[in-house]
Amino acid sequence: QALLLENQKQSTQITSMESYFRNGITAPQFAKGLNGVNSQKINDHLQQVKWLYKDGNNDWRVTSYARDRYMTEEPVPISPHGKEPFFTYRPVLLQKGAAKIYKWYTQQKLTMKSNWNGEFTQDKAVGL
Repeated sequence: QALLLENQKQSTQITSMESYFRNGITAPQFAKGLNGVNSQKINDHLQQVKWLYKDGNNDWRVTSYARDRYMTEEPVPISPHGKEPFFTYRPVLLQKGAAKIYKWYTQQKLTMKSNWNGEFTQDKAVGL
């Protein structure tokens, strides 16, 4: 009986998370829609679990461990006026990565806001 309820709860959570996830969003964008998560601290958490690191320019990059498993990088062209164009990289979530973050969210392993009301919900109206 308890196992059936747990499976039903997990199924609801997975369906809920999948309807919320969009391709090409960053971890902070995903976290902004999760009620109570401090979206400014999500990359720090991902650094602790070895998904992200800071490169020489202090930009976030995806580690080899997480690349193509939980996250990937999108090249972003930068064309400064009068200078040589170059690329920077934006870490974006894959569906498996979003599912893992959502799992950490429901297990309260992410840094939460101090004024969080204790409800595990997500805002589908977040501007993605």
